[in-house]
Amino acid sequence: MMVSKKARYTNPSAGILILTRVQDGKKQVLLQHRGRTEMLPNVWDCISGHVEEQETIRQTMVREAYEELSIIVKAEDIEFVGMTHLRLDDETTYYNIFLTTDKFIGTPKIMEKDKHDDLKWVNLDALPAMAHEMINNRYQAIQHLERPPFYSEEGFE
Repeated sequence: MMVSKKARYTNPSAGILILTRVQDGKKQVLLQHRGRTEMLPNVWDCISGHVEEQETIRQTMVREAYEELSIIVKAEDIEFVGMTHLRLDDETTYYNIFLTTDKFIGTPKIMEKDKHDDLKWVNLDALPAMAHEMINNRYQAIQHLERPPFYSEEGFE
């Protein structure tokens, strides 16, 4: 395996896990409200986190699900949904990799109270009314749960 110590090979990426369940015959997605956070404040979000060195994207999601919600998710139960390539500024691009699962152990609860101030299950058919309160690429990814994988680009002219 080739190993590089150059800064350009760091991990400019995050995993976003769309946790779902079926309740009363309707598919729901779990959303967390980001409170007074430095990054993306006052919006509804999914489980998310930066990919750390030596971690696969699925390992990131297993770790983040436990850190953020105290639930256990197995890597083999996580499925790919899509990816967004973001241009953050003139020198930086970033990748959001969207995954999903409906298999988890435990009851989700807010564990990072300094980042999240609310948590709720939302029926998929109710999401369009919340679109303006969500991070756009998260909303778009949730819309692709029942369709083939997607790829999008943001911030490129």
